Amino acid sequence: MTPEDEHFLQGIHNVRYLISGEWTWDVLVALHGGPLQYTILLDVIRSKQNGTGWPGKKHHYLRDGTLNRTLRRLEQGELVKHNREIEFPYRSAYELTSAAQELLAAVVSMAEWAESNEDLLERARQRRHAEDAENG
Repeated sequence: MTPEDEHFLQGIHNVRYLISGEWTWDVLVALHGGPLQYTILLDVIRSKQNGTGWPGKKHHYLRDGTLNRTLRRLEQGELVKHNREIEFPYRSAYELTSAAQELLAAVVSMAEWAESNEDLLERARQRRHAEDAENG
């Protein structure tokens, strides 16, 4: 598929909608290594530095309710699977679906692009901060 393809732009919008949410990528990356129980998942995400430097970031610390909502949304989007044991002790864990694993593989080139264009991104962040300061 190329940008000239009539489905290209629609596909991008569909993916953007599916992965919307402030903590979506944090959850997907944390689960990349394998299934995690809820509390461990929360601790793993909280232990990572999440300061992007972009203005408009609502929270720098993941709250319990926010993780619950994010996981529910990702389950509905079939990117995360919630496995619950049916016998005592009732443990449960979250894991990526194969679709989510494919998605992470697909965005590797975007992360590499961001790394090789750090100077461009920093200038864009600074302009956005300045604009927000003028308007806010």
